[in-house]
Amino acid sequence: MNIFSKLLEIESKHNVKLHEGENFKQAVYNEQMTDSEDCIIDKIELILKHYPNSQNISLSTYQSDETSNDTFCYAVVLP
Repeated sequence: MNIFSKLLEIESKHNVKLHEGENFKQAVYNEQMTDSEDCIIDKIELILKHYPNSQNISLSTYQSDETSNDTFCYAVVLP
């Protein structure tokens, strides 16, 4: 099961809407995401635990730029 299938499963299970930003989609499609699929799911579930009334959750990235020594791209989950 890929990450997008897991996201759809979370939407139906928790009755929330996940909004994947363009940077998030590109990082997943281009396999540049540093976080594992399980880590992304854990971040979403943590938001759902701490913000149980949240109906819209945004998925974005925090990534390295030309000034960084290491290349990284982490998922950011916002209620």
